[in-house]
Amino acid sequence: MNLYFSICILYQLQFTTSTFFPDALLSVPKIIKRHNYNCETHIVKTEDGYLLEIHRIQKKQNIVRNHPVFLQHGILASSADWVIGGPKNALAYQLSDQGFDVWLGNLRGNTYSRSHISLDPESQEFWDFSFHEIGYYDVPATIDYILEQTNKEQLIYVGHSMGTCIFFVMCSTRPEYNDKIRTQISLAPIAFVNNMKSVLLNSLVPYADKINKIANLFTNGAFLPQNAASKLVSKYLCGENMANATLCKKFIVYEIFGEDPVEFNAELLPIILAHNPAGTSTKTLTHFAQEFISGNFQQYDYGSEGNIKKYNCVEPPLYSLSSVIAPVLFYHATNDLLSDPKDVMELYTRLPNRLGKHLINYERFNHVDFLYSRNVTRLLYRSVLSSIKHIDSSFWIPYFDRKTFFNNTIDYNRCEKKYKNEQSLWYKLMSYVRKTPELHPIISPDDNELGNKPNETMLNAWDHIFNE
Repeated sequence: MNLYFSICILYQLQFTTSTFFPDALLSVPKIIKRHNYNCETHIVKTEDGYLLEIHRIQKKQNIVRNHPVFLQHGILASSADWVIGGPKNALAYQLSDQGFDVWLGNLRGNTYSRSHISLDPESQEFWDFSFHEIGYYDVPATIDYILEQTNKEQLIYVGHSMGTCIFFVMCSTRPEYNDKIRTQISLAPIAFVNNMKSVLLNSLVPYADKINKIANLFTNGAFLPQNAASKLVSKYLCGENMANATLCKKFIVYEIFGEDPVEFNAELLPIILAHNPAGTSTKTLTHFAQEFISGNFQQYDYGSEGNIKKYNCVEPPLYSLSSVIAPVLFYHATNDLLSDPKDVMELYTRLPNRLGKHLINYERFNHVDFLYSRNVTRLLYRSVLSSIKHIDSSFWIPYFDRKTFFNNTIDYNRCEKKYKNEQSLWYKLMSYVRKTPELHPIISPDDNELGNKPNETMLNAWDHIFNE
């Protein structure tokens, strides 16, 4: 009997012995500095008064680069997403190693951006935003700040998940920002979500309005903000021992994002859970629930009466994706339960200037593998880095995919006139090219070869724009 109890005690000890993870205890700037990279902290003020803390990693190699790179995290996340994997696997470090000036965004309401010039973060007014306000205010303010600090006219934008969605919101509602983008790279693109297959999230969609009302009562509209209580729950729900971590991985991570027992690096869970969830508003989640139900990429639905007051229209306006004329490059996965291939294709066909759609060559790659895969460099970042270096070149000429059908049949704002800026760089390029009789495939939809030579029409268009 004593031997039995001794074995049981030893069995428990192997799971409860904790491992020390320094990056789980540090802020993002301190994590970056711990890995011997230079980091700066900057504060960006939005037009509506939110104060966003963003982080800059100065280039590690003395290589001349022409454009800063802006990395934007997804929902309930923070700038930590881009550094958690460490110097060998995290995209932010790899870009710095390649000589790029790297900027990590943080969105209103998360761990690093819970401040406002006048609103109390504990008030309902502070949390009264969805991804529309984030795309309309946060992203443009951050882009303007980065370009001002670096004295550049354009940057390269890399977004993951909702970090892609808010880019499309910005460029459709504020088209003047298209010209400030050298190229946008979408990792797990999100806009249309009606084919989302996450069982856990799908089961919550019908109750989104009720959850929103309950959250307004108890948290004033905040959803999973990072605080002492949330850290305690994460610790004991998922990170206290190996058994809990296994259950967390299987019943939370895999159910939400897609099952991948091979590539998902569960060893990072203690660090991931120390920084996530980083908080957002319940209104943001409600907005996504509305997208799932409606099947549209549209502004927040306040109900018929509320919509008339807000938009002077019974229905919320659709986002005009044909106004997103900055070049875009997609990376997506078949096992991504949030960014379903059908929804990715729906989005891709509605964007006019596409550089290509690249499918990850691993069938179980999931939504968070874009950040935390064991072999993310081989499966994804090597291609992303190659694309970025090519796009950054002064001699780069965009070579668009014209083989894939462009669908703008229902791409309009139901309540607003469509915006068209004929002085825009990308609009001029499109207009010149469309006057020619030939079609010009820049890249085949699933073959990301940015080194392909552009055809003569595109070269003439480029020359025409810069020499008119």
